[in-house]
Amino acid sequence: MPDKKTLDQKLQNIIEIAESVADPLGLFVVECKFGQQGRKRSLEVTIFRKESWVSLSDCEQLSRLLEAELDRRMALDGPIVEGSFDLQVQSPGIDRQLKTEREFRIFTGQLVQVQSKDKIGDLGINFKGILTGTADGKLHLSKACAIKPKQHAKGKQPAPMPDTHHDVSVEMKNLINVKLFSDDLSHRSSGLPPGPTPDNSSGLPA
Repeated sequence: MPDKKTLDQKLQNIIEIAESVADPLGLFVVECKFGQQGRKRSLEVTIFRKESWVSLSDCEQLSRLLEAELDRRMALDGPIVEGSFDLQVQSPGIDRQLKTEREFRIFTGQLVQVQSKDKIGDLGINFKGILTGTADGKLHLSKACAIKPKQHAKGKQPAPMPDTHHDVSVEMKNLINVKLFSDDLSHRSSGLPPGPTPDNSSGLPA
């Protein structure tokens, strides 16, 4: 079994290959990683489209093109990784937490939900905003506003107070989690429910 450093290098190589296939389709490669499906190893490629939700057609198209490109590269340069694996292309899913610099970069401009350890002014500890990037150890948001608990009580409810929007910066070390805002994702027009969208997996020798 290859060590972690070697595996990370091979995954980085796969990411670069996947990006070369995804970029012309207007898709972003969020992550490539190995998983396990029963006794079979899988290569999971997560993709994202900024203007609309990833469709099943997107996953199938990228899977076909990426499989062909991996086959071509392996015929020229030899195995990319040892053993065989199933290729699976999927969308990020509405509860995906953002953790890496790559994810923060790809999802810049998207609405995210943030939970912090300490209250951030009148935003509290749970709020949402447009991710504008990370810099100097901080997460930067525009148009941030508090996430209010849903009202379940019966009877007439008082008119909700208008949201107050802020541009805020939060120390990364003070964050509990950052994830894509599910209400925003669930209203994207794709004809598919949000969530992981696997392709028709196909076995690939490595």
